[in-house]
Parts: sequence; C-alpha cells; structure tokens
Amino acid sequence: MANTVRDPVCGMDVEPATAAGKSEYEEQTYYFCSLGCKKAFDENPEKYLGKEHEHNN
Repeated sequence: MANTVRDPVCGMDVEPATAAGKSEYEEQTYYFCSLGCKKAFDENPEKYLGKEHEHNN
C-alpha cells in the first residue's frame, strides 16, 4: 500500500504522488485531495493546522 498523508482541510487520506495539489507552509509540504481544499488552506493555513502545528521551541 502506498504511503498516504492527511489533507489538513478535510482530513482525507491522500497519496502525495497523486494529490490534486500541494502547498508549502513554514518549510513543510501539505497535500490536498482537491483544489478546493488547497485554496481554503492557502487562504488561512493556521485555521487548519491548529495545535498539531505548534512549534516546540
């Protein structure tokens, strides 16, 4: 089975190689199931990242 990652907008599992889109944010790559999810993320990444994205400084 291929490696999957979770779309931060809708929570769907996505294969990076076949993702509909991807975005870079704070030196991390996020993959999306659709261009709609990518657009929503690009407009407000912090809304979708929440606590899981907090820095460990």
